Amino acid sequence: MNSRGWKSVYCVTKRDAFRGTAPINLTDRLHQVLRWATGSVEIFFSRNNAQLASSRMKFLQRIAYLNVGIYPFTSVFLIVYCFLPALSLFSVRRNTKRLGYW
Repeated sequence: MNSRGWKSVYCVTKRDAFRGTAPINLTDRLHQVLRWATGSVEIFFSRNNAQLASSRMKFLQRIAYLNVGIYPFTSVFLIVYCFLPALSLFSVRRNTKRLGYW
């Protein structure tokens, strides 16, 4: 829509405009996040990608669309970042035993 010239505005309503249910347990939450990530990746790689469709979009709009499209791929780096310290601790302990420090 932005690529066709429509403007995006932030709308604040006095009453709740949209009501729904939130996921109750972790399984439902993970399924919801997976659906969001799958949709974002599909749009990012489709021919309907808003960044490639038009030159009328502003720079910050392009950054926002890029962030939404790339966000699912950042989970790989987060997992590596979380497990790297633990792996390095185990490897350091093993290496220091070999050297006779422990």
